[in-house]
Amino acid sequence: MNLRTFLPPMPIPVSAPPEPGEPARELPDPGLEPGRPAVVAFLRHTGCPFAEATARQLREAAEAHPEIDWVAVSHASTVATARWRDAIGGLDGVRLLIDDGRVHYATWGLGRSSLTHFMGRRSLGEVARLARQGIRNRHPDGTRWQQAGTFAIDGEGVVRWRHLPDHAGDLPDLAAAARALG
Repeated sequence: MNLRTFLPPMPIPVSAPPEPGEPARELPDPGLEPGRPAVVAFLRHTGCPFAEATARQLREAAEAHPEIDWVAVSHASTVATARWRDAIGGLDGVRLLIDDGRVHYATWGLGRSSLTHFMGRRSLGEVARLARQGIRNRHPDGTRWQQAGTFAIDGEGVVRWRHLPDHAGDLPDLAAAARALG
């Protein structure tokens, strides 16, 4: 186990998250595909059961809605993210972007969480639920303190829906994200 993932990262300035109706923020290269609606999920650390559950949902949503650009953003290194992606069965239909400096996370309003956000009763209950489904902690990389968030962006680059989790186990409703894009 990588115990460094338990150490809080250095704080960086965090913007307020974009509200529905506001323009989307910049993403790591290559960013969004111009003119195409997208759902962007900023993941918790690689190895996190909640990141894996979200990734699996993204993969299923990409198959159901190929007209939408499904994007996952990781703050782990490219190598660690690729290793994790392969361990969870791949991310067919999902583009994977790397933000190892967490700069884009901060731009989208996703900063450092609290200990109760990822170790609180609700999160630990969700860890147990996912474990019963075969989703468990894997070799972590990144920081457990990073907040996740998911945004639906229309073809004009406007945020139409967002999910900011109340706790680490509060996963996004990707069907609602797709509906918000029409």
